[in-house]
Amino acid sequence: MRQLGVAFVLGSVLALVLGTGSPSYAAGSDPESPVPAPAVVEGFSPYLGQVSCDPTAKPGTLALREMVLSTYGGRDSGIGRSCTVGADSEHKEGRAWDWGLDATKPAEQALAQRFLAWLLAPGPNGMVAYEARRLGVMYVVWDARVWSQYQAADGWRPYNGGSAHRDHVHISLTWSGAMKRTSWWTGKASSTDYGPCVEVEGTPAPPWSRPRETPCPSPISAANLTGTPLLRRGSTGPYVTQLQRLLSVTPVTGYFGPITEAAVQALQKNTGQPVSGTTTPATWEVARRRVPTPPAPPAPPAPPAPAPPSSQPVTSGRALPARMTYSVRRGDSLSEIASKWRSTVPAIRSASGLRTDLIRVGQVITVPVRSGITKFTWTTLRKGDRGVAVRALQTALGMPAKYRTGLFADITQGEVNAVKSRRGWDADGVAGPGVWRALGA
Repeated sequence: MRQLGVAFVLGSVLALVLGTGSPSYAAGSDPESPVPAPAVVEGFSPYLGQVSCDPTAKPGTLALREMVLSTYGGRDSGIGRSCTVGADSEHKEGRAWDWGLDATKPAEQALAQRFLAWLLAPGPNGMVAYEARRLGVMYVVWDARVWSQYQAADGWRPYNGGSAHRDHVHISLTWSGAMKRTSWWTGKASSTDYGPCVEVEGTPAPPWSRPRETPCPSPISAANLTGTPLLRRGSTGPYVTQLQRLLSVTPVTGYFGPITEAAVQALQKNTGQPVSGTTTPATWEVARRRVPTPPAPPAPPAPPAPAPPSSQPVTSGRALPARMTYSVRRGDSLSEIASKWRSTVPAIRSASGLRTDLIRVGQVITVPVRSGITKFTWTTLRKGDRGVAVRALQTALGMPAKYRTGLFADITQGEVNAVKSRRGWDADGVAGPGVWRALGA
């Protein structure tokens, strides 16, 4: 992606209309807030990924779309997306918008650059991304690069998702931004809205109904479910998660595919039941009897049950069994760190011996996390990569020891694609945050 300081194409570009019916870009014109800015605006937001299924366009998303198209032009490439299509996405909560521009066309590249330069420019106090924080733009992807509030100190980073985003600018909003509650629209700085919460592991959260200013508690573990529903190929949800754990199916995905079906058939055959590959009350009884204490290995989004190896208990949420060290970066807060790594502020304070929420840049803290692979959540791996992260991935995938070489080759790629296919994701061979979390990060 070209640097934000690139000289913009002027002249004929200024009068160019991009897309049928779209207003043209006006020289020197950038959006203006309808209300004065407060003295102190929003801070940086933690990552607030999709947890519910409610693709109806939210008011802040609609207002952002209207503002950008009327100011710069371009094309509307959509807000909502079916929850059955592709990987997790804020499109499925109506809080992401795709602005149609072509990165290979200088005129449209110039428009994107101008918007991004305005969006991420420092504010009166010198803090970067002034307008992004006021609008609640959580992250933006364009031309194979991504910028995000939750990693603002890193600036623009290479984007390794399934699409390079060269035909549109992807803009995801925080919940405050999506609900039009930020200072850009109200004149008052909004606090972090953590959005709806997953109640039972493996099920979507309910649609947004009100702001939530505290992180979500840990969901109820699927291991505690006692029903006997009929499950078959294609079933999803917390009971599938429980069944996979009872039958030692790996990876635990919450999706009833051929591997889970084969495990059910094997159980039925070995216990003298009709071999149907679907669950019956008798199948559930035998499966639960085989494992008197159902294991709870880490699987997103709920943490497992064992207590952390610490003399001080975690005071909020379920115990987190693993730990990682973290060096505080500029712009970090305990709440942001906890959200990014799926921990809790009380747990971090307890493990790190902190008496307050105050932290300083460069300080090394201890973060209780869900598993030993959580630290690799934001590490993207693909064919040809090698090292400790690859070996951790191979172990999490349940690959035989002889294949845990630390080299990401064909077999590892096939296992990654199997995980993605079972969840309905594009089988592109890339292991990113979604794959890590599907494996228990």
